[in-house]
Amino acid sequence: MENRLPLTIDPIKAAQKRLDYIGEFLAKNASRLAESVDSVNSNIECALSFGIDQQRLCVIKIDAKVLLTLVCQRCQKPFEVCIHVKNKFSPVKSDAQAEDLPECYEPALLNEFGEIDILALVEDEIILSLPIAPVHDSQHCEVSEADMVFGEIPTEDDRPNPFAILASLKNKP
Repeated sequence: MENRLPLTIDPIKAAQKRLDYIGEFLAKNASRLAESVDSVNSNIECALSFGIDQQRLCVIKIDAKVLLTLVCQRCQKPFEVCIHVKNKFSPVKSDAQAEDLPECYEPALLNEFGEIDILALVEDEIILSLPIAPVHDSQHCEVSEADMVFGEIPTEDDRPNPFAILASLKNKP
């Protein structure tokens, strides 16, 4: 049986109750993630933990996994990758509050109802962890390392000296 997680939650109340959630977000609801990859192959498995730290800050711990298909930038063939993200957040109402947070926490912006969009938060973390230029391991890629070299590298003797023009200016009266 699938255990669906809440899409939004009041983090302050959840932290006071020290709630923990384990479940998943449906892949069809992760539209921004789907736009960033070739395909989303699994639901987003997620564990959420709410608590209060020693500084009396509300803390949200997220641990999420999803199976995605990316397109290799060398051979243009799709390949599967499992993305696993972990992070700690603390809810804030403004940018000023975000600047005052300890470095170990990322800010999570509260909406007008004092809630956090958990799905958007998890989606953002996954999107941020995607590789800039996804590629297969070189042993699995159809493009060999020899094919990745383009052109000839001139030897040092063949390259003109970039300072030769300065020498000609020095010799002029």
